[in-house]
Amino acid sequence: MIIGDYHTHTTYCDGKNTPEEMLLAAIEKGLKYYGFSSHAHLKYDESWNMSHASQEEYIKEVLALKEKYKDKITVLLGCEYDLLSDNDLSKFSYVIGSCHSIIKDGKYLSVDHSEQTFNECVKIAYDGDYYAFVKDYYELIATAAQREEFTFIGHFDLISKFNYGYKYFDEDDQRYEMPMYRALDRLVKAGKTFELNTKLALSDKRTEPLPSTAKWLDALSECGGNIIINSDAHTTSRITDGFDEAKAFASKYGFNSSLILTPNGFEEINF
Repeated sequence: MIIGDYHTHTTYCDGKNTPEEMLLAAIEKGLKYYGFSSHAHLKYDESWNMSHASQEEYIKEVLALKEKYKDKITVLLGCEYDLLSDNDLSKFSYVIGSCHSIIKDGKYLSVDHSEQTFNECVKIAYDGDYYAFVKDYYELIATAAQREEFTFIGHFDLISKFNYGYKYFDEDDQRYEMPMYRALDRLVKAGKTFELNTKLALSDKRTEPLPSTAKWLDALSECGGNIIINSDAHTTSRITDGFDEAKAFASKYGFNSSLILTPNGFEEINF
């Protein structure tokens, strides 16, 4: 049993429920550890992340909830930091390093806002070359290897979110595989843990797991890397969603355990 969920969102960013509502749901689900990880400020698009001012309110509220429910669950204060974010990380006990967007020739390009936006970005900035977008995405996320403050890497293959069934690019093509494997190798050598994000890889909108996830899981297993399973929940109902499926999926690629995060650091939990 996985007893922690550390990638979750609240009304402080693009989540649908308040921090207390999310925490009460985590307690009801029997979790021992629960991590809040609202999106850090992103000046290029502030519609889905915390302002600097609201971040202070977020920290204050999460710490109050941590104290209020300390006899029922262990709360960890975290944030999800985009590689283009700009906020202070000193008050967080953990940080998810993620890539939701890139800058190309001065233009802000979203990777996952919507399928329409994704395609418009490729058309406008890359003249329709999806592989060029893939290359820039993985080169940017690879720079997370230099960031000591990043506790783990969030949804590594987010660039493939809209590519189910190889709709826009062939993930067996070297133009996809090589940038992805280079980024993975760099992050593994830096000792980074990879998140198996159930919202991305095992969404109920798909009949099978995201194919790109199988690729990096297989490669990560081969080189002895570690995973942490998270839900990326934006509502109370999604906390721990897909965890059993994630364990079964990861087991196919040689994983018999995942990590959980405690106040004392990572611990390994066998499936």
